Amino acid sequence: MIIMKKYWVALLAASSLLMPAMASSEDSARLLTQAAGSFRILDEAASGGPADVEPSPAGTARAATAVTADNQPDEVEMAALYYYAGQKQDERVAAEAARLRLKFPQFEMPQDLYLPQSARGADETVLWQLYDKSDFTGIDAEIIRRKTEAPDWQPTADFTEKLARRKQRVLMTEAAKDNNWTDIIQAGGSIDPATETEIDLLWMLIDAYAQAGMKQPLADVYRGILLREGDKRLPDAELVTTSQKAIRDFPAADVQAAMQKLAVTPAMQAGLQPVAFDLMRKTVADFNADEKRTVPLTDDQLEPLKTANPAKIEDMALLGWYYLKIKQPAVSAGWFGKALAIQPDAPNAKGLYLSLAAQNLEEEAYKVATTYLQDLSGDPEFLMNALSLRFAKPDMAAIDEKIVASYSTTILQTLNADHAEILAWYAYNSKQYEASAAWFQKTVDWKAAPARVKGLALSYLRLSQKAEFAALQEKYGSAYPDIWDEIRVASPPKGRVAAAVVKPRGVIRANYFRNFQAKRYAACINDLADLRSRGQLSPDAAQIGGWCYLGLGRLAEARAAFADGLAAGGQVQADAAYGTALTLLRGRLTDDAEAIIRAYPLSAARDREIRVEIYFQRARASFDRKQYQKTLDALNARASLVAEPADLSQLRGWAYYHLGNKQVAKQVFQRLNDHLSDAGVRAGLVATSQTDTRR
Repeated sequence: MIIMKKYWVALLAASSLLMPAMASSEDSARLLTQAAGSFRILDEAASGGPADVEPSPAGTARAATAVTADNQPDEVEMAALYYYAGQKQDERVAAEAARLRLKFPQFEMPQDLYLPQSARGADETVLWQLYDKSDFTGIDAEIIRRKTEAPDWQPTADFTEKLARRKQRVLMTEAAKDNNWTDIIQAGGSIDPATETEIDLLWMLIDAYAQAGMKQPLADVYRGILLREGDKRLPDAELVTTSQKAIRDFPAADVQAAMQKLAVTPAMQAGLQPVAFDLMRKTVADFNADEKRTVPLTDDQLEPLKTANPAKIEDMALLGWYYLKIKQPAVSAGWFGKALAIQPDAPNAKGLYLSLAAQNLEEEAYKVATTYLQDLSGDPEFLMNALSLRFAKPDMAAIDEKIVASYSTTILQTLNADHAEILAWYAYNSKQYEASAAWFQKTVDWKAAPARVKGLALSYLRLSQKAEFAALQEKYGSAYPDIWDEIRVASPPKGRVAAAVVKPRGVIRANYFRNFQAKRYAACINDLADLRSRGQLSPDAAQIGGWCYLGLGRLAEARAAFADGLAAGGQVQADAAYGTALTLLRGRLTDDAEAIIRAYPLSAARDREIRVEIYFQRARASFDRKQYQKTLDALNARASLVAEPADLSQLRGWAYYHLGNKQVAKQVFQRLNDHLSDAGVRAGLVATSQTDTRR
């Protein structure tokens, strides 16, 4: 045993870890003394008896002071543990660990215990510098370089964990900038709402789930934040902000229940006061929006909104809609009038119009519609309904030509056959037969009905267009047999004075298409829903719905919309197949996308576009799974279709590198470096050059 102890002391004295080459003789003596103390305790733990070698009392005191400064063992204390681990002496490892836990209650087994000496304690300064820059390509290259020098080396667990979190944060932040809700949800899939401490990541998830309409995971995130207790409870400021977000996403009653659980301290009660006021607004807004709720709110609930100082336009509008709902239109008109006096806009103009119409003040209501014509043009359906009364009752008063132009434009934007029929009869009754024939033709094209065919036939008769009349009767004679006798005996209109009606113009795009082009996808879907409710949704329009759903990241609904077009045939089918393939690729379903383009052949350009994306996704996925030959196969297939960009050429270089074809990898990186200044390319060159040098 004495010989073994002398061997240990000699081993420690020679260790470069404990005694650097430039250490002084005093330092060497101190380390030897500390080591002797450690092995006395070690022997006692292993053999059950006292050790034969005793250090000096002064040395023992210095050692105790050194190792208990931060209540963790120093390098000398850990030396035996690493030695036994290297010798695979598990019983000795267990005994030494027990000794360390006895002396240092907070001791935990090191994660690099069983790594070779060459793989332990490596300086990670370069990695952390790259980490600070979020240079993930550089980090990958540096890790590859180090593993080339020391195959058993691994980054520390601390660095690995922090790197994974940094990548997650970057992915989520970049996706949030682009409002890419699907990517935020995918990147944040590993986050536990009940334990996550970085609140901004949870807020990103909240916004993503809310925008994607995923109610259950949205509720789970809110519960994970708001319902923590004890030392897991988040700071008050973060809870207040989260509560404010919840007002947007949940009924007022649910938010109120959560706030009652949060307001456990006077400071938190004070912090929640602004939220409480917003919640009161939410209460009124929920009442206004819920058709089933008819019992009026209490005066206590409304009084703060009425007496707020300074008064807010939003509160005036809330009160206006509230009183309109409980059938007090005179009161609601007062609130909307106040709001319009401060800020003229479409919602308040709508509210005032409806308040006046509810009092049968038709002229005053019509005046509101014409006064705020430009503001209301953003809601064509509402504007048409507001203006149509005058067209249906033209004897009430003259109609300005700009009103006629606005009405006809909104009809074309909304493809509304009902309003087109009103305008067509207005033109017919004022003897504008060419205009009436054109507008009746529109109504019949959009949605045929007896009165519309009758109006078109009468217009043809007044224009003496006998051939057109005969063709119309042949087409609709059996469908509407009762109208033709009425048509033949109908008297010509009296020809009242009216504003000029312009024939439909083909240059005006439908509203749903304009919203699609402007990337107002939610508005586009609402427009298409209106067409569907009127039975006017054409196959072409339904396909636009698929693109709008895809723009919102609502992949299941996009696939359903495109699926209808797959059975249509012709160009609609080809467009639907193209949209379906893109939707599947957005969901990373490359095999399904390839099956679609096999079943429904596309144009050469579209087929190439889809295949290029398929091969790109397969290359990335194969590389992530370390399937490097499949990575190269996918890249080669893609390169046969289009030129390869620099980022994929880098991927190609690393795939060759991992397959051991390092000379080819170096050639790839060298070609890139000749034309591109990039940190990832330089890292690839460094890795391949060092490999060559080592050889």
